[in-house]
Amino acid sequence: MENSEKNIDEIIKWYVNVRPTYKNLASKVESIIREVLNSSGISYYTVSSRAKDIESFSKKASKEKYKNPKNEIKDMAGIRIITFVKSEVLQCCDIIKPLFDIDPDHSVDKTKELGNDKVGYRSIHYVAKLTDERLGLPEYSVFKELTFEIQVRTILEHAWADISHDRNYKFIGNLPTENDIQRRFSLAAATLELVDREFDNLAKEINIYDKEVKNKVENDDLNVSINTTSLRNYLNNKFRPLIDKNILERTFNKGSKRIVNELKLYGIYTLADIDRIIGDDINKYVDKPTNYLGLLRYIMIINDINLYFEKAWRKSWTGIDRKEVNYLSSLGVDIEAIMDKFELHVAENDFDYDEDDIFEEEFFSED
Repeated sequence: MENSEKNIDEIIKWYVNVRPTYKNLASKVESIIREVLNSSGISYYTVSSRAKDIESFSKKASKEKYKNPKNEIKDMAGIRIITFVKSEVLQCCDIIKPLFDIDPDHSVDKTKELGNDKVGYRSIHYVAKLTDERLGLPEYSVFKELTFEIQVRTILEHAWADISHDRNYKFIGNLPTENDIQRRFSLAAATLELVDREFDNLAKEINIYDKEVKNKVENDDLNVSINTTSLRNYLNNKFRPLIDKNILERTFNKGSKRIVNELKLYGIYTLADIDRIIGDDINKYVDKPTNYLGLLRYIMIINDINLYFEKAWRKSWTGIDRKEVNYLSSLGVDIEAIMDKFELHVAENDFDYDEDDIFEEEFFSED
């Protein structure tokens, strides 16, 4: 049974009037969360917010269980935090809970609701208000007594929620048993959960490896195979003076896979190998602001330009800046002959930019 049409009309009219305030509240809370997560250095995929649309509010308010929709519907303002892996969900929760006045009676961990023998929708939902301290500020006073919902989930949990709750996919309610549809649906949910857990485990193991490599580098133990993680730690340590002067940017400019391959083709397999050819004069490898991609190519070119172009280059870039040509020439590198031999041209995008790897994103922190 639904509430009377008259009451629903009045409630919807009320919501139409207050919705801009809830939209403003959601935006404010989003900004607070985003700022705190950024300052805490916690990785996340996205933070978004919305005020519940009028049609959705109308459907929810019409349900019999809501005797007083104005007070009982808690998600008129909603904020969603999506992380890469599960451990980041817990980190985000630990950060955001002290920021707001959390209502424990209406907050829920959907994972715990499933128990140990079920699979399905997994997410953490907090119902909250702004704290009295924040409400004391003029710009927040208008939000007194207004509630909002914060959802925290991983990318895969979010994908599952979108698919399973979208009526266009017909995944609502009890599914038919013919052709094992219900069983296959459950298996799909279980598989997604396993993948989510494995990504989380992989992220943790990579972080452990990162710390181990960092410790080895700081103790001059460079017998470590080169990869993106080991190179980043080594370069962070070796070229710290140039990084601190903002001359060297700590990024591979989306070319980390390619530069690791170039180094191996050049004959560099460990951090000790690259340390031997760099030597003590780190300044000669940087003539202008650059990044790790350009730096490593400079190191190989300056030490043996013929080896680089004959073995490692493989046309991974074809343009070089005129200032770089002049600088390499000043170091005694016969770059002009190489340019003629391999048909390089003077271009704005030089070898600290890798166009072929524009789809490769850095998943983990540069630190």
